Amino acid sequence: MKFRVCGALLLAVLLVSCNNGMRTREAVERDIRKSVGRRGDLNMNNLDVTVNSVNFHGNKADAVVGFMPKGGLISQGMTMRYTLEQRGNEWVIVNRQMGDMHAHTGASGTPGSAPGNSAEPLPPGHPSLDGNPK
Repeated sequence: MKFRVCGALLLAVLLVSCNNGMRTREAVERDIRKSVGRRGDLNMNNLDVTVNSVNFHGNKADAVVGFMPKGGLISQGMTMRYTLEQRGNEWVIVNRQMGDMHAHTGASGTPGSAPGNSAEPLPPGHPSLDGNPK
């Protein structure tokens, strides 16, 4: 009887441990890369992929992911918002929505405040972010 109880406890601990390994930014990034690569929409070898944020809740996760050409500027990239569901040892995309990369960039092209998208004005002489001259 003791052996069965110990065996059941060990199995429960192993299952929880394996599940926690899936609740990481790296696991989400890996599975998004696989899924997007399988679809053939984007050539993953030519892109830098960054999980900007991920929030786990139960067997679901919400992630904001940036895609940028390797060696390119952040303004050439895009963000996607993904809702994922854990199925076995994989995060599966169940919903996706285009984000706004420009809302996450500063004048230097790095993540930060968004000049022109808030109360902060663009620097003098800076071209319009929407491509229309002002």
